[in-house]
Amino acid sequence: MDEPQVNISHLERQLTYHSEQNGLKRFLIKTNVELRNEENCTQILSFGTPNDLPVKCVLLLGETGAGKTTVINGVINYLYGVGFDDDYRFCVKEELVSTGPATGSERMKTESQTDYISKYILYHQQGMKYECNFVVIDTPGLADTRGTQHQNSIMKHLEEFLTTDCNIDSLHCIGLVAKASTNRDFTFQMEILNEVIILLGNNVPEITNLFATFAVEKPVVDQIVRNAGVKFMKMFEFDNGVLFAPHRLSDSVRKKDRRVLEYRWENMQEQYETFFTALMNAPTVSVQILREKKLLQKSLKELKLHVEELARLLTAIETNKKKLIKYELQELRNRDWRQERRITSKERLEVPEGFHAHNCPECDQTCMFPCPPDKGNQNAGIFGCLKGVLAGSAVGAAAAQATTSSVAAASSSSMAASVVGLTTNVVSGSVAATGIPGVLIVSVAAWGAMMIQAKSCNFSNGRGDVCGERGCLCSPSQHLTEKERIVEHVSIEYEINDELKELYDVAVSKKNDAMAKIDSGRQKVILKKRQVTLGLVL
Repeated sequence: MDEPQVNISHLERQLTYHSEQNGLKRFLIKTNVELRNEENCTQILSFGTPNDLPVKCVLLLGETGAGKTTVINGVINYLYGVGFDDDYRFCVKEELVSTGPATGSERMKTESQTDYISKYILYHQQGMKYECNFVVIDTPGLADTRGTQHQNSIMKHLEEFLTTDCNIDSLHCIGLVAKASTNRDFTFQMEILNEVIILLGNNVPEITNLFATFAVEKPVVDQIVRNAGVKFMKMFEFDNGVLFAPHRLSDSVRKKDRRVLEYRWENMQEQYETFFTALMNAPTVSVQILREKKLLQKSLKELKLHVEELARLLTAIETNKKKLIKYELQELRNRDWRQERRITSKERLEVPEGFHAHNCPECDQTCMFPCPPDKGNQNAGIFGCLKGVLAGSAVGAAAAQATTSSVAAASSSSMAASVVGLTTNVVSGSVAATGIPGVLIVSVAAWGAMMIQAKSCNFSNGRGDVCGERGCLCSPSQHLTEKERIVEHVSIEYEINDELKELYDVAVSKKNDAMAKIDSGRQKVILKKRQVTLGLVL
């Protein structure tokens, strides 16, 4: 079946045909989803084209089934000029959001049909009665079967919505929605309103109004609300039951019933007109204060966490300082876990030929070494020197037969031969022989012999009665002249106490760990102090 056309042409593209009953067509307004927060169950829906006109904002609160969504439908039809004789009505789509296993297509009547906090933005369009935009905030039903915990969750989401998501600066009306015929206790609604006052300040009663819905007869809810101690400015009687009343009636009752419906419609329109007139002149309650309060609470909470963390860090540093002292003392007590033992050993080594050593038999040590050769060995040294010189000369003479370019090499060879011949027989003699072809220099050998004669053994001369060498108290005459010298070797052995070593190692490890934690903690304290200071400045 083709969807019927709406008579209001400028709204035609913004509506969706929904249904028709008793000659009355229903159209859903096409809203744009500007925000949907699944976690906080909040959404922002807009209808129309955005503009910069002033905004009037209404917040609806009420128990489940009070008719909050019907009030929104009445507001939309009133603002867009829908009359009683028009065969169409506008309405918003009310989405059912499941909170558990599906048990049917509809919710229980005692549970809220609106789980989301929904902000409807109605932008000004052609044909509207007021030159401004309107915002209506619909909230989940209060006092349903899900209990106090669910209500607390709603208030938490509402606070989060007003401070972060809603993007409004002021509220112009808080509408307490209740059925006109209700005679239930209004204490719970009073508690909710008190929470709103805590959120938004003491000016909330100045913009609070009572919306008595389905008000066919004189409402009794007025007195009940006042008896509960709820403060509000005015009561508006919205007979929204006539909004979707059948448009077609039977001939027998048509005239009478139509006059009744027309009368109820006129009363409803009059109430909406009175309400919007009051709304246009209503004082405002700033939501900005709530945002600042929320920001302050958040900052204080973060600052408290920083201070607590700072205190924890300082306590940890003090604890680690105590550990550091403890393990330093443990390290000190067990530092002798390794004992050194010096082991001395002695051996006899032969001295070079022609030399001797003076050894003390009492001290078992060599008190003088080396001593120069005796006289017999001096002659052997001279003879060896001469032998070396002669050999060097012979080699030098042989080298004379070589080419001129080899003279330096031959000379060097003859000198080496002379020195070898000398050192073969005398160890400590100082001899030099130079072989130049055909020339023998004997003076060097004579000088070496004189040097050897000058350095004869004189151990017994000039020492007196005590040797004195390395603490030796024996006389030189008690020393033995031997061809061996006594060499002393010292080695170190370590004896380890495993129990002390384990305690020492643990102490060192724990001490280093405590020092590292202290250094790390101090760095964190510096950073945390900066964060606290920055938080105080902000």
